[in-house]
Amino acid sequence: MATELTYAIGDIHGCFTQLRNLLRHLEEHRGQHPYRLVFLGDYIDRGRRSREAVELLIKTQAGDPERVICLRGNHDDMAVAAARGGDSQLWLANGGAATLRSYGVGHARDIPKQHLDWMGALPLAYADNKRFFVHAGIEPGVPLNEQDRETLLWMREPFLSDPSDHGLYIVHGHTPTGDDAPELKPNRLDLDTGACFGGPLTAAVFDHKTTGPLAFITDAGRIVRAPALEAAEP
Repeated sequence: MATELTYAIGDIHGCFTQLRNLLRHLEEHRGQHPYRLVFLGDYIDRGRRSREAVELLIKTQAGDPERVICLRGNHDDMAVAAARGGDSQLWLANGGAATLRSYGVGHARDIPKQHLDWMGALPLAYADNKRFFVHAGIEPGVPLNEQDRETLLWMREPFLSDPSDHGLYIVHGHTPTGDDAPELKPNRLDLDTGACFGGPLTAAVFDHKTTGPLAFITDAGRIVRAPALEAAEP
Protein backbone atom coordinates (compact mmCIF):
# COMPACT_ATOMS: atom_id res chain seq x y z
CA MET A 1 0.00 0.00 0.00
CA ALA A 2 1.26 3.48 -0.87
CA THR A 3 2.29 5.77 2.00
CA GLU A 4 -0.40 8.26 2.99
CA LEU A 5 0.79 11.85 2.74
CA THR A 6 -0.52 14.79 4.73
CA TYR A 7 -0.06 18.31 3.39
CA ALA A 8 -0.43 21.21 5.82
CA ILE A 9 -0.94 24.60 4.16
CA GLY A 10 -0.14 27.93 5.80
CA ASP A 11 -2.04 31.25 5.89
CA ILE A 12 -3.64 32.15 2.54
CA HIS A 13 -5.05 35.63 3.28
CA GLY A 14 -6.90 36.13 0.01
CA CYS A 15 -3.99 35.04 -2.21
CA PHE A 16 -6.16 33.07 -4.60
CA THR A 17 -3.66 32.62 -7.42
CA GLN A 18 -1.03 31.26 -5.05
CA LEU A 19 -3.59 28.89 -3.54
CA ARG A 20 -4.67 27.61 -6.94
CA ASN A 21 -1.08 27.10 -8.03
CA LEU A 22 -0.08 25.35 -4.80
CA LEU A 23 -3.00 22.94 -5.04
CA ARG A 24 -1.89 22.02 -8.56
CA HIS A 25 1.66 21.34 -7.38
CA LEU A 26 0.41 19.23 -4.47
CA GLU A 27 -1.71 17.15 -6.82
CA GLU A 28 1.33 16.53 -9.01
CA HIS A 29 3.50 15.71 -6.00
CA ARG A 30 1.18 13.14 -4.40
CA GLY A 31 0.56 11.18 -7.60
CA GLN A 32 -1.28 7.98 -6.63
CA HIS A 33 -0.55 8.27 -2.90
CA PRO A 34 -3.52 8.52 -0.55
CA TYR A 35 -3.48 11.98 0.96
CA ARG A 36 -4.95 14.53 3.32
CA LEU A 37 -4.96 18.33 3.05
CA VAL A 38 -4.98 20.36 6.28
CA PHE A 39 -5.45 24.11 5.83
CA LEU A 40 -4.36 26.06 8.90
CA GLY A 41 -6.82 28.97 8.68
CA ASP A 42 -6.80 32.67 7.74
CA TYR A 43 -8.30 32.33 4.28
CA ILE A 44 -9.38 35.96 4.01
CA ASP A 45 -8.20 39.56 4.65
CA ARG A 46 -5.19 41.56 3.40
CA GLY A 47 -4.97 39.88 -0.01
CA ARG A 48 -7.14 41.02 -2.92
CA ARG A 49 -9.08 37.83 -3.72
CA SER A 50 -10.59 36.51 -0.51
CA ARG A 51 -13.90 35.61 -2.10
CA GLU A 52 -12.27 33.47 -4.76
CA ALA A 53 -10.01 31.80 -2.20
CA VAL A 54 -12.97 30.84 -0.02
CA GLU A 55 -14.94 29.62 -3.05
CA LEU A 56 -12.04 27.40 -4.11
CA LEU A 57 -11.64 25.98 -0.60
CA ILE A 58 -15.35 25.23 -0.29
CA LYS A 59 -15.30 23.51 -3.67
CA THR A 60 -12.14 21.55 -2.85
CA GLN A 61 -13.54 20.38 0.47
CA ALA A 62 -16.93 19.48 -0.99
CA GLY A 63 -15.19 17.33 -3.60
CA ASP A 64 -13.51 15.14 -0.97
CA PRO A 65 -14.64 16.06 2.57
CA GLU A 66 -12.88 13.08 4.18
CA ARG A 67 -9.50 14.22 2.87
CA VAL A 68 -9.79 18.03 3.07
CA ILE A 69 -9.70 19.62 6.52
CA CYS A 70 -10.02 23.39 6.85
CA LEU A 71 -9.29 24.86 10.28
CA ARG A 72 -10.51 28.23 11.49
CA GLY A 73 -8.11 31.15 11.77
CA ASN A 74 -8.52 34.32 13.80
CA HIS A 75 -9.24 36.38 10.66
CA ASP A 76 -12.02 34.01 9.59
CA ASP A 77 -13.38 34.14 13.13
CA MET A 78 -13.30 37.96 13.24
CA ALA A 79 -15.24 38.23 9.99
CA VAL A 80 -17.96 35.89 11.23
CA ALA A 81 -18.16 37.76 14.54
CA ALA A 82 -18.47 41.11 12.73
CA ALA A 83 -21.25 39.70 10.54
CA ARG A 84 -23.11 38.57 13.65
CA GLY A 85 -22.96 41.95 15.36
CA GLY A 86 -19.50 41.80 16.90
CA ASP A 87 -16.58 44.22 16.68
CA SER A 88 -16.35 45.30 13.04
CA GLN A 89 -13.58 47.81 13.75
CA LEU A 90 -11.26 45.12 15.07
CA TRP A 91 -11.76 43.12 11.90
CA LEU A 92 -11.39 46.12 9.60
CA ALA A 93 -8.19 47.14 11.37
CA ASN A 94 -6.79 43.69 10.62
CA GLY A 95 -7.34 43.65 6.87
CA GLY A 96 -11.10 43.19 6.68
CA ALA A 97 -11.55 46.09 4.26
CA ALA A 98 -9.74 44.11 1.55
CA THR A 99 -12.21 41.28 2.07
CA LEU A 100 -15.18 43.62 1.73
CA ARG A 101 -13.75 44.91 -1.54
CA SER A 102 -13.26 41.35 -2.75
CA TYR A 103 -16.92 40.58 -2.11
CA GLY A 104 -18.11 43.97 -3.36
CA VAL A 105 -20.05 44.66 -0.14
CA GLY A 106 -19.95 47.29 2.57
CA HIS A 107 -20.37 45.20 5.73
CA ALA A 108 -19.43 41.72 6.92
CA ARG A 109 -23.10 40.77 7.24
CA ASP A 110 -23.40 41.14 3.45
CA ILE A 111 -20.83 38.43 2.74
CA PRO A 112 -22.72 35.47 1.23
CA LYS A 113 -24.35 33.35 3.91
CA GLN A 114 -22.79 30.17 2.52
CA HIS A 115 -19.32 31.60 3.09
CA LEU A 116 -20.09 32.92 6.58
CA ASP A 117 -21.72 29.64 7.61
CA TRP A 118 -18.74 27.68 6.28
CA MET A 119 -16.18 29.82 8.13
CA GLY A 120 -18.27 29.78 11.29
CA ALA A 121 -18.46 25.99 11.36
CA LEU A 122 -14.76 25.30 10.86
CA PRO A 123 -12.99 23.31 13.60
CA LEU A 124 -10.24 24.91 15.68
CA ALA A 125 -7.78 22.00 15.60
CA TYR A 126 -7.08 18.60 14.10
CA ALA A 127 -4.77 15.85 15.33
CA ASP A 128 -3.31 12.68 13.92
CA ASN A 129 -1.13 10.17 15.77
CA LYS A 130 1.96 12.37 15.68
CA ARG A 131 0.86 15.98 15.13
CA PHE A 132 -1.56 18.63 16.38
CA PHE A 133 -2.63 21.09 13.67
CA VAL A 134 -3.91 24.49 14.77
CA HIS A 135 -4.02 28.04 13.48
CA ALA A 136 -2.05 29.98 16.10
CA GLY A 137 -0.64 27.75 18.82
CA ILE A 138 -1.27 26.32 22.26
CA GLU A 139 -0.83 27.20 25.93
CA PRO A 140 2.26 25.29 27.08
CA GLY A 141 1.57 22.94 29.97
CA VAL A 142 -2.16 22.64 29.23
CA PRO A 143 -3.35 19.30 27.77
CA LEU A 144 -4.10 19.61 24.07
CA ASN A 145 -7.71 18.55 24.56
CA GLU A 146 -8.20 21.34 27.12
CA GLN A 147 -6.94 24.31 25.08
CA ASP A 148 -9.38 27.23 24.87
CA ARG A 149 -10.55 28.81 21.62
CA GLU A 150 -8.82 32.17 22.09
CA THR A 151 -5.50 30.39 22.55
CA LEU A 152 -5.96 28.23 19.48
CA LEU A 153 -6.89 31.27 17.37
CA TRP A 154 -4.56 33.97 18.75
CA MET A 155 -1.61 32.53 20.70
CA ARG A 156 1.92 33.79 20.15
CA GLU A 157 3.85 33.99 23.41
CA PRO A 158 4.73 32.10 25.49
CA PHE A 159 4.15 29.33 22.95
CA LEU A 160 6.63 30.51 20.33
CA SER A 161 9.49 30.67 22.83
CA ASP A 162 8.69 27.46 24.66
CA PRO A 163 11.07 24.60 23.72
CA SER A 164 9.28 21.81 25.57
CA ASP A 165 7.64 18.71 24.18
CA HIS A 166 3.86 19.28 23.93
CA GLY A 167 2.95 15.62 23.54
CA LEU A 168 2.30 15.96 19.83
CA TYR A 169 4.25 17.99 17.29
CA ILE A 170 2.49 21.35 16.77
CA VAL A 171 1.90 22.53 13.19
CA HIS A 172 0.61 26.11 12.98
CA GLY A 173 0.54 29.41 11.12
CA HIS A 174 -0.63 32.86 12.33
CA THR A 175 2.80 34.40 12.98
CA PRO A 176 4.64 35.36 9.78
CA THR A 177 8.13 33.87 9.84
CA GLY A 178 9.63 36.98 8.24
CA ASP A 179 12.06 35.28 5.87
CA ASP A 180 9.75 33.59 3.34
CA ALA A 181 10.59 30.16 4.78
CA PRO A 182 8.92 27.92 7.38
CA GLU A 183 10.23 28.05 10.93
CA LEU A 184 11.14 24.49 11.91
CA LYS A 185 11.64 23.84 15.62
CA PRO A 186 12.03 20.55 17.52
CA ASN A 187 8.51 20.88 18.95
CA ARG A 188 6.65 22.95 16.35
CA LEU A 189 6.48 24.16 12.76
CA ASP A 190 5.29 27.61 11.65
CA LEU A 191 3.98 27.61 8.07
CA ASP A 192 2.94 31.27 7.74
CA THR A 193 5.51 32.33 5.16
CA GLY A 194 3.82 35.66 4.44
CA ALA A 195 1.93 35.02 1.21
CA CYS A 196 0.01 38.29 1.58
CA PHE A 197 3.27 40.22 2.16
CA GLY A 198 5.01 39.02 -0.99
CA GLY A 199 6.27 35.70 0.36
CA PRO A 200 5.33 32.25 -0.90
CA LEU A 201 2.36 30.15 0.12
CA THR A 202 3.89 27.04 1.61
CA ALA A 203 2.81 23.47 2.34
CA ALA A 204 4.63 20.95 4.51
CA VAL A 205 4.60 17.29 3.54
CA PHE A 206 4.23 14.63 6.25
CA ASP A 207 3.82 10.88 6.26
CA HIS A 208 2.54 8.47 8.93
CA LYS A 209 6.01 7.21 9.90
CA THR A 210 7.96 10.40 10.65
CA THR A 211 6.87 13.13 13.05
CA GLY A 212 8.45 16.11 11.33
CA PRO A 213 7.98 17.28 7.75
CA LEU A 214 9.60 15.45 4.87
CA ALA A 215 9.66 18.48 2.59
CA PHE A 216 8.21 21.90 1.87
CA ILE A 217 6.44 22.86 -1.37
CA THR A 218 5.73 26.46 -2.43
CA ASP A 219 3.13 27.87 -4.79
CA ALA A 220 5.93 28.30 -7.37
CA GLY A 221 6.50 24.55 -7.27
CA ARG A 222 9.78 24.71 -5.38
CA ILE A 223 10.37 21.59 -3.28
CA VAL A 224 12.85 21.73 -0.40
CA ARG A 225 13.80 18.70 1.63
CA ALA A 226 13.22 19.33 5.35
CA PRO A 227 16.05 18.68 7.82
CA ALA A 228 15.53 16.02 10.47
CA LEU A 229 14.05 17.19 13.75
CA GLU A 230 16.10 17.47 16.89
CA ALA A 231 14.56 16.19 20.11
CA ALA A 232 12.38 18.70 21.99
CA GLU A 233 13.03 19.31 25.66
CA PRO A 234 10.92 17.03 27.89
